Amino acid sequence: MKIKNLTGTSDKTCACDSWLDHWETYSGQKAGACGVLTCNAKADVGAHVRKYGANDYTPYIYPLCSGCNQSAEVLDAWDGYPLVSPDACA
Repeated sequence: MKIKNLTGTSDKTCACDSWLDHWETYSGQKAGACGVLTCNAKADVGAHVRKYGANDYTPYIYPLCSGCNQSAEVLDAWDGYPLVSPDACA
């Protein structure tokens, strides 16, 4: 799957303590490695992303490392991590 980071979301907060905690709670999984296929770093943030190339502009939370979270490029992401809605935590 291809994803792209959303910009202007750093001020968004979540009652789950962090967006990574939010992702783990609502995905039912524990984040390990960054979800970008070419990255070997540990996932340390729940990034605000959107699907790329699918005409889907819905915001999602997805586990990434801090470096990949700063990327403006289209990222090849692992399908084993689900995209989670940020709206569950209002």
